[in-house]
Amino acid sequence: MTMSYATDHEIRQQPAVWRAFAPKLAAFCEEMSPWLAMRQHDEIWFCGAGTSAFIGDALAVALNARPGPTVFRSVASTDLVASPQNFLRDDIKVLVVSFGRSGNSSESIGTIELLDSHAPSYDRLHITCNGTSALATRAIPEGANGETKVLVLPDETHDVGFAMTSSYTTMLLSALSVFSAPSNGVETRIGQVADIADSVIEQCYAAEAPLAERVVFLGSGALAGAAREAALKVLELTAGQVTTMFDSPLGFRHGPKAVVNEKTHVHVFRSAHPHTAQYERDLIAELGEQFSPDIVTESGPYLESGDDAWSIPLHVIPAQILALRWSEMLGLQPDDPFAGRNLTRVVSGVTVYPFDLAWSDASGQATGFGGIDLGGTKVEARLYDKDMQELTRKRVATPKGDYPALVSTLVDVVRWLRTEGGADLPIGIGVPGIVDPETGQSKTANLPATGLSITAEVKAKAGGQIYFANDCKLFALSEAIGGAGDAARTVFGLIIGTGVGGGVVQDKAIFSGKEGLPGEVGHFAIPATLDLPPIPCGCGAKGCYETYLSGEGIARIAKLETGALIPAREVFERAEAGDEAMLRVTDRWFDLLTELLLTLNLCIDPEMVVIGGGVSEAPRLVERAQKAIDARVLTGTRAPTIVKATFGDASGARGAALFAAAKVRNAS
Repeated sequence: MTMSYATDHEIRQQPAVWRAFAPKLAAFCEEMSPWLAMRQHDEIWFCGAGTSAFIGDALAVALNARPGPTVFRSVASTDLVASPQNFLRDDIKVLVVSFGRSGNSSESIGTIELLDSHAPSYDRLHITCNGTSALATRAIPEGANGETKVLVLPDETHDVGFAMTSSYTTMLLSALSVFSAPSNGVETRIGQVADIADSVIEQCYAAEAPLAERVVFLGSGALAGAAREAALKVLELTAGQVTTMFDSPLGFRHGPKAVVNEKTHVHVFRSAHPHTAQYERDLIAELGEQFSPDIVTESGPYLESGDDAWSIPLHVIPAQILALRWSEMLGLQPDDPFAGRNLTRVVSGVTVYPFDLAWSDASGQATGFGGIDLGGTKVEARLYDKDMQELTRKRVATPKGDYPALVSTLVDVVRWLRTEGGADLPIGIGVPGIVDPETGQSKTANLPATGLSITAEVKAKAGGQIYFANDCKLFALSEAIGGAGDAARTVFGLIIGTGVGGGVVQDKAIFSGKEGLPGEVGHFAIPATLDLPPIPCGCGAKGCYETYLSGEGIARIAKLETGALIPAREVFERAEAGDEAMLRVTDRWFDLLTELLLTLNLCIDPEMVVIGGGVSEAPRLVERAQKAIDARVLTGTRAPTIVKATFGDASGARGAALFAAAKVRNAS
């Protein structure tokens, strides 16, 4: 067998290239670390086409296991360029990492131009093997908020052969070093991988490599991306004459295993994690019993538990060698297996079309909006046309105490809205509590999301234009635009239900302040004069208004008066019927509400207070509240007008849709 091909040389050189590049890479990582900490990205996207995209498939899985609010996503540049409306958003901080061997492919340039035009605030990291390419030389337009960093790999990685080999592994190891710096240092870790790779290469070239009709590569977690790359290498270098497939060991058993026959080779990339390894062992045993142990080849595990991503090159290199040898067995030229037909080394001739806002009609106006109100007991979704006329709605229960189920429910509801309203539908989502604008982490008393980045996770899984805001602020926005507060300049929306919260709207726009806190009145401290014993609140403090003003709080006041917990609805019904004990409960509750309204009047001076939420249905609530505040305002001043919400329990979802509409309007 003659091995005088560039592809052969590029496979063999990989360990030496990594070692030589490691010091420069380590220095780059030291430069990047403080920059990444300073920029505080909500999401980091790994972009590329073909093999370059598969780098992101592996990295995103591995890096999302790290603690922290940043979400890592694999966004193939082929998807980003073709469907930018499903990815680009203006309400999060994004770093786009572009991988490119040549750095000049149609998709690489298309990604740059797309970001220049539609997301100039996104930061960029270009990792390329070609120092003269567009990825290496193109800067963000002057005046844009984003910043660009560039890492040019050694010239040797700019593969001359058709297949990406050393370019793939070196780009992958470089990105791993940047975003998951090993505890023992970049140079030491890369040296470990290189030492093992030397042995792997020697063993693979010495081993038999009988030609197969079909070959399957299987890997779990980060190794699933490696399996996809391995399958592509064989498919490419055999010019499609060997059928290839990739999957996870567990997923393979659910239908795809139909591809296996006596002429199939199955390569299992063994994980270093003991839990994952159990599923690999089961599949290997099953294939051995059903066919023959000879059809299965195992690789790994190579490194300690939890380091599967660092071992990806060690799994993929055997596939590179196998593809090379089979290519020659089939009489092909491995450096150009298609002889200039069908596929070429660098994909060219792709027309990249200018991106217009696909969610707009001919006039440039959005044709519809979705709104979701996430509450403690229900998730309410409503679809509106461009004139805010409701088209359809859906309501599901809020999962209790289960964060993954909560995220999954929101994603499902987003997808339902887009099924009904179009794949490009802009959607607003109202969430209770506070979302830290710096970290993206949530703090909520009534949902299992405190300390977690629910906004980033939902956006990452659902994609497209999604805009989050506090649910009470969206309620206030809904009532200030076409609702009970439409005639007022300054509106305070007060929700009293499972929790207590509010929002300030001035001149039809939400006033958010520096940290998004305006309106968090449920966590004002109750005055001691009201003689209510302070109890812990879900926010971590004690004695908050929410603990006694909410629906559950009314039951607590009832217990103070009677010794029994009585639901809020029953308290008000019995009070209306003349029950003296319940009248004392409602009197104490109205005293509490009046104190809060007085505080709002002194702090915000709204023209109108719109009350919503389940407790707003209490008999004569508005009348009693208006009479009480009128009697308490400072002499010579006028009290705000107290009104009941026009849109009731639709206000949260309607406000979310209005918020999405405002975001879209401002972006265009």
